[in-house]
Amino acid sequence: MPEQFNVADYLVHLARRWRFWVIACAVAGLLALTFSLLQPKQYTATASILIDAPPGGDPRAATAVSPIYLESLKTYQHFVESDTLFLEALDKFHLRQDYPGVSPDSLKRRFLKVTKPRDTRILQISITLRDPVKAQALSQYIAEQTVDLNRTLSRQSDQDLVTEVQRQLDVARGNLQHAEDTLKQENARAPYEALQAEVDNLVELRARVDKDLVDARVDVADYTAQGNQRELQSVRARTAALEKQVADIDAEINAKEKVAAERRARLDELGATVRAARTSQQAAESRVNEVNQAAGSRSEHLRIIDAGIVPQRPSSPNIPLNVIAAIFIAAVFAWLYLTIAFALRPQARRVPARAYSAER
Repeated sequence: MPEQFNVADYLVHLARRWRFWVIACAVAGLLALTFSLLQPKQYTATASILIDAPPGGDPRAATAVSPIYLESLKTYQHFVESDTLFLEALDKFHLRQDYPGVSPDSLKRRFLKVTKPRDTRILQISITLRDPVKAQALSQYIAEQTVDLNRTLSRQSDQDLVTEVQRQLDVARGNLQHAEDTLKQENARAPYEALQAEVDNLVELRARVDKDLVDARVDVADYTAQGNQRELQSVRARTAALEKQVADIDAEINAKEKVAAERRARLDELGATVRAARTSQQAAESRVNEVNQAAGSRSEHLRIIDAGIVPQRPSSPNIPLNVIAAIFIAAVFAWLYLTIAFALRPQARRVPARAYSAER
């Protein structure tokens, strides 16, 4: 049957081998200390950028404290982590020569760390190098270039918007000019007032001819009653001529009234087009003024609030932490070894007994 675990024996077993604990921890601590001292010192410099909310009347300013809005500011981390910006920094500070054969991606992962503390509008740019002065200069340079990049993109966005609304204004002005020119050409081709005056003159002429026709018909009736055939034939011929003249005048009036109505409709249509084009131009001018006044206030502004200082103490290796971790790990492995040795000890003791029984 397996022997029951005896806590007292186990503790005595561990206590009797205290030298093993001390030696294991001392060796591990000494090795960790030696390894840490042989490692090159690394210095970390940190620069901080504040992301200001859009100024002015931008509706996003009301969401400046929204967790969703603050989370969206992580987009600016990509500005700092731009490959183009990092390559420019490598060339400026001659880091390629200091680390020959190492790819830029590896250098960026080793040197650059960008964080945005939760629920804040701050970007922290940390650079870790062997040279503390160069680390601080590089972190400040990347922060400055990030601010400049954001400013450039903001100006470009504003300029693109201004260009677009200016193009719309130019189109509106061209449409208005075209509509006004068309209206002028239509008026110059055949003024509506002159055509309407011709219709009025024809109406007056018809009224006079109608009066003469009435008089002629009265004469026809009188000469018929008198039996004066010679004058009757003359009056009848005159009456027929007047009736034909009235018919011709009516036909001409109808034709000119139709043309006048078409001209009036055409002029009304062109007038409506001119008014619509003028309204569109005024709206485009207002939009241009609004865009120009709001330029620079539609996006966040970045500004450096802390360029960082030259670090005085190395960030790595952390000698106390390395030594403590090594001692702790050595103590754990020593405890495991002694525990396994204690568990196997009864089996080792029973081996001679089994051998003796077998011989007998």
